[in-house]
Amino acid sequence: MEREKKLLLILAFTATLMVLEAAGGIVSGSLALLSDAGHMLTDSLAVFLSYLAIRWSRRPPNHRKTFGYHRAEILVALANGVSLAAISGYIFYEAVLRFFYPQEIKTGILLAVAAIGLAGNLFGLFILKGESHENLNVRSAFFHILADALSSVGVIAGGVVIWFTGWYLVDSLIGVLIGGIVLRGAVALVLESGEILLESTPRDIDLTGLRREVCEIEGVEDLHDIHIWTIGSGMRALSAHVLTADISTRESQEIACRIRAVLAERFNIAHTTLEMECEICGDACRFDLPEKGPRGPGAPPGQDPPCE
Repeated sequence: MEREKKLLLILAFTATLMVLEAAGGIVSGSLALLSDAGHMLTDSLAVFLSYLAIRWSRRPPNHRKTFGYHRAEILVALANGVSLAAISGYIFYEAVLRFFYPQEIKTGILLAVAAIGLAGNLFGLFILKGESHENLNVRSAFFHILADALSSVGVIAGGVVIWFTGWYLVDSLIGVLIGGIVLRGAVALVLESGEILLESTPRDIDLTGLRREVCEIEGVEDLHDIHIWTIGSGMRALSAHVLTADISTRESQEIACRIRAVLAERFNIAHTTLEMECEICGDACRFDLPEKGPRGPGAPPGQDPPCE
């Protein structure tokens, strides 16, 4: 099933569960179900934005956006991470509020609706499990659904305890636990998105090890001015200078091909820009800027004229 179709299917399930939980919360008087319905409203929006981001990322490059729109999915993933953090804050707030002001709940309706919601969320997690390892934006939607599933588990556990003991404070304790799990996923998502936007070296790449492996290729004497960054999910780029002996252009391109093969196979870097250079012609590419000429009457070379 295509990634977009999976997201649309999950969006339909999430929206349906949201309406069901809202109705169940009103009928049962359960603040937990109403809060979870609001949570699922945010999740529905997150899944919809994830769908739009994937569609945007497939738009072709143009003269102004030469890499295309792959960063759109990273921006949406960042927004989803921030919204997850806001959701966790709301969960903490509601947990504390219910701790001081417990309310009577119709546990039968609560358990039935929460069980249906959990089943729907588990279905969504099953659909997105494989995709979440390959695409950061889909991973953000996966975390949203996971947060919903954990919230449903908490609601069910709280309903069972209330059913047998009448102890309403258990809602607050479960709420704090759910909020902590959601917040952890949100922080990880925001940090990873931020690193991509800052064009940091991917976490799983050891720059020293990469340089060592490239330098072991026959004909490579040094690798320097290395820059590695992520364009979008699964798209890594590298630019570097490769030092070789005084060889022909054909030989240098053969070395470049071997370097690209190693980078693609060992480090999953498919987009590379390599500048080949040799020691004997190292000074040939060094440009000295001309001295500043006089900017005004009587100004000596290389100096700015005095302010008038």
